[in-house]
Amino acid sequence: MVDNLYQVSDKAKPVLVFGRNGQVGRALQRCFSNLDVPVVFLGRAECDLANEDEIIKTLNLYQPQVIINAAAYTGVDNAESERELAFAINAKGPAVMAHYMVNVAHGILVHYSTDYVFADTKQTSYLETDIAGPLDQLSVYGQSKLAGEEAIKKTFNLAHDSGDGKYQENFSRYFILRTSWVYGDGENFIQKILRLAGEQTQLKIVNDQIGVSTSAQWLAEMSVKMIDSNIESGIYHVVPDGETSWYELARFVIETASRSSEGIDIKLTNILPVATVDYSMLAKRPHNSRLNNVKFKKALSKIAFVEQYPQWQEQVKAYVKESVTTPPRAGEVDGIYVCQ
Repeated sequence: MVDNLYQVSDKAKPVLVFGRNGQVGRALQRCFSNLDVPVVFLGRAECDLANEDEIIKTLNLYQPQVIINAAAYTGVDNAESERELAFAINAKGPAVMAHYMVNVAHGILVHYSTDYVFADTKQTSYLETDIAGPLDQLSVYGQSKLAGEEAIKKTFNLAHDSGDGKYQENFSRYFILRTSWVYGDGENFIQKILRLAGEQTQLKIVNDQIGVSTSAQWLAEMSVKMIDSNIESGIYHVVPDGETSWYELARFVIETASRSSEGIDIKLTNILPVATVDYSMLAKRPHNSRLNNVKFKKALSKIAFVEQYPQWQEQVKAYVKESVTTPPRAGEVDGIYVCQ
């Protein structure tokens, strides 16, 4: 873990983290507990991200040097009928944060995004330079997250191109960190599988959506490393190596849990693969959620990152072993303000 955060910035101004009760928010709390850095964690009760005036008031109150937006509306199906709320939280909120941060000397905005901004336009992993969308093939959730990305980029690009030198003087930066299938301290796919494996004798799991599971703790640690660096502004795909399907992930989770606990009795032969079309879901899900992480690896190499880059299996294995002995705290079950 880094220990020299704020070496070139104003230590009197705090890191402000939105989404303290989400999986990434909780992981960030563990990261910052080891650092001598002023940090404030906010949840929905302290700041409603659907209210622009409340965001502005909060930012003016704390005057942060760094903003980490680990909050989002993540109710993928609910967003289909709550479009206005999803866009308020996932697009307008980040836009307000970006407008604030471009005027902060050495300021940094970290914003988490998702594989849902892509709509199966490739059969291989997506690069950061690939065009997202198309919009009419994205879920409302995906559209709202993409709108948030675009608002941040537009705000910083306008400041950079203003011609008054202000952007260069401030050296403000943004990191849009796209990730996928996040799991950590809270409700997630892995926890759901572990719970169902102890309750049911047969499970049907989608096998035609391909991506990679990402540890919230690792994602938080990588975020702090990026803040404490000279890495360029931009979009980065922050996921471990490898790929899998939800079906194969479920099998891996249950197989790992069975070796670590006596409470998992379901047989692997009773985990059945099914197609997405066999599930009744309101929102569209991408079949291809592969995110190419080469750009992120290159960025890490510039900051003397010496740890071995992780494979998804090793992270999931460690998480499952810990989960079967220490159940996680419940997440915010309404699907709002939990980073996905």
